[in-house]
Amino acid sequence: MHCARSGTRVGSGAGIVPRSALLVGLISAGALAGATWSAPAGADQTASLKAQARTISEELVQEQLQAGAYQQQYSVASADVAHDERAIASLRVHMKTDRLQISQRLHEVRRLAIESYILNGSVSSGSGAALFTENVSTVQSANEYATISIGDINEAVDRLHTAQRSAATTEQTLIRQRARDRSEQVQEASYLSQATASVAQMEAVQARVTGQLAVAVAQQGAALSRAAVAAVTTAQQTAVQRSGSSTAPSHSGGAATSGNSTDPALNPFLACVAQAESGGNYQAVSPNGLYRGAFQFSQATWNFAAQAADRPDLIGVPPNEASKADQDTLAVALYALDGERPWLGDRCSS
Repeated sequence: MHCARSGTRVGSGAGIVPRSALLVGLISAGALAGATWSAPAGADQTASLKAQARTISEELVQEQLQAGAYQQQYSVASADVAHDERAIASLRVHMKTDRLQISQRLHEVRRLAIESYILNGSVSSGSGAALFTENVSTVQSANEYATISIGDINEAVDRLHTAQRSAATTEQTLIRQRARDRSEQVQEASYLSQATASVAQMEAVQARVTGQLAVAVAQQGAALSRAAVAAVTTAQQTAVQRSGSSTAPSHSGGAATSGNSTDPALNPFLACVAQAESGGNYQAVSPNGLYRGAFQFSQATWNFAAQAADRPDLIGVPPNEASKADQDTLAVALYALDGERPWLGDRCSS
């Protein structure tokens, strides 16, 4: 089994992500609004915060969707109000035009009425008849024209009055509709304001829990690193005792350097892994080039173990190019963090 953090199966086994691996990025989420946190210790704290983070993330998405829906409804209501305003303005222009036409027609009626009065009066008046004795047929035609014209104009004016009354009724209907639409607009604005406030509150809680999670992850990572360094130190001391040396290795944090350190003792499982993965060849490279060294570390897993073991000098170093002592050191550190998990599927697994 190759010691890898991915789930890709290569050669005799597949790698996994160590359950103790530090988070690459924090979960972008928070806790329930108004919730208080009494922090448990270690992994329990991190797991609880992650659970709260998932919950608030889901609820925040729902709140954001609801706020978006209210925003859309508010926009629709605002558009309806604007449409009502335009319709009322257009109707009032038409009503103004109608009133102007009525005024013009009434003026025409008055003019024709005067002409008709003069013409009719001329026919019935003796003195007036003398004025038109030379063309009586013309006077009669004029009288008939005036009568017809007045009738037509009166009918047109009646139609205009009817249209005006209808327009006034329509205007009142539009005004009532505008009032309803404005009420709807105000209500949607209130809903939108509440939803926006809720989103802001949840985002604040999200930020707080994200910060708590960052602290918990950092604390957990530090604890894991201490455990890995302690395991390496213990393995080195065991190796020293076995060799009969009275001088313990000296290195910052308990880890060893490749040049003058004691090679840590391998437990039976790790000794088996070195044989199973590479036949004990510390310069081995897998056929696809992804896994290297006696324990067939992937580069990512090697870097993770180096950081946990307080060996930043080994980060980025190809595992097969590191010394036997350094490879054994990081194998011991990784085993302290994840046990047999990085090599599950190997025949060495219990």
